[in-house]
Amino acid sequence: MKRTGTIAVLGAGLAGLSLAYNLVKNNFDIIVLEATDKPGGLLKSIAIDGYVFDIGGSHIIFSKDKNILDSMINFLGRENLVKHYRNTYIYYNGSLIKYPFENGIYVLPPYERYIILKDIIDTYIKREKGLLKKPRNLYEWFTYVFGKELSRKYLIPYNEKIWKRDLRDLSLEWVKDRVPYPPLDDIIKSAVGIPTEGYKHQINFFYPLMNGIEFFTNKLVHFIKKYKGKIYCNTPINRINHENGKFIISSNNKTFEADYVFSTIPLTELINLFNDVPKNVRKAIEYLDYNSLIVVGIGVKGSPKIKNIHWIYFPQKEIIFHRIAFLSNYSPNMAPKGSHSIIAEISYNPGDKTFIRRGDKSIVNEVIDQLNELKLLNKKDVEVYGIWRWKYAYIVYNQYYSSSIKTILEYINSKGIYVHGRFGSWKYLNMDQIWKESMETSKKFMIRTFGV
Repeated sequence: MKRTGTIAVLGAGLAGLSLAYNLVKNNFDIIVLEATDKPGGLLKSIAIDGYVFDIGGSHIIFSKDKNILDSMINFLGRENLVKHYRNTYIYYNGSLIKYPFENGIYVLPPYERYIILKDIIDTYIKREKGLLKKPRNLYEWFTYVFGKELSRKYLIPYNEKIWKRDLRDLSLEWVKDRVPYPPLDDIIKSAVGIPTEGYKHQINFFYPLMNGIEFFTNKLVHFIKKYKGKIYCNTPINRINHENGKFIISSNNKTFEADYVFSTIPLTELINLFNDVPKNVRKAIEYLDYNSLIVVGIGVKGSPKIKNIHWIYFPQKEIIFHRIAFLSNYSPNMAPKGSHSIIAEISYNPGDKTFIRRGDKSIVNEVIDQLNELKLLNKKDVEVYGIWRWKYAYIVYNQYYSSSIKTILEYINSKGIYVHGRFGSWKYLNMDQIWKESMETSKKFMIRTFGV
């Protein structure tokens, strides 16, 4: 039996689809409204002449919460997934250093190892004795936790590259539950050549056997439709009004009615759907910060130059991309037999017009040329390529984040609208966190609304 009322979910990325799935299987009437021509958000894949590219960047299935990981695996079907033991690196001074950096310092020259290790131990002692000032921003946090040497060699340049901001302007909300304190014992072991692993919650990960990360999207769409939920693509929202106890959602020449609205679209876009937004809310919206993303996909004939690597980080300013991923090492079905597929990720500040104005072919050529110079491919073996641009990719936690988000959410709540997901609630959430929040949000909604 259907429950009373229609729920409109705005946005068909992972947040919108996973929430809609959890609601529709509990007998709610669900409509999902998506502005683009295809559901999935950043979880989309495209095939070009047998090569498959995840066009929203590299995504893997993992979680430090075993119950959540099991839930995702059971939903997707273990038989549809490939399990991996992470093999990732950082490009540093012409060599590949095992990721995370503090677990790979054994490959550095002896004196450099000594300098890094001594600084980490000195920092640890001072921190334990309370001799270090508590960090107030991301820059200070790195030196407070990892010491100055490791921070200046890798952590600060890489994070300045990906965030495109002065790290002194970034708050600490981002690192909470995301960047763990490295165990000192592991760092000492690594320095003397005893193998250790960092970020252990990510050491094993899963990936779809077929169709790239979009397999996740397709599975969600299948079940939403199976339970009679409706997904409308090419349906950008122009206005939301509340009349006679109903939400009236306007999209070009279409109108939808709903009793409840869950929004996963960016807060910066949602706010424009209302009339008479207070000045303090408009001002708070101006302080919400984010980064955009360019993804370049490259299909290459022959085996990879370096075997079995999943992804590599690049902290160097002169290298255009901050990370590359060998998707054909995630699943052999991501490239024709005897070939391989790579994606390169380039983050940029949306206020920087350089990338916005720059042509696609110019960016692709630079990526291919640099990969050729790094001896990660031979440019004459490139068979296909593609480039995809994303306005919203990363939430940037500036020093105004907490106060701004509080003001905005109070206003949205007053409208009776629920927000959800990375961009809907403006939180840097991984896939597993979105999956977990979707389950929890649907349960809370049912209890609050229907007492069940």
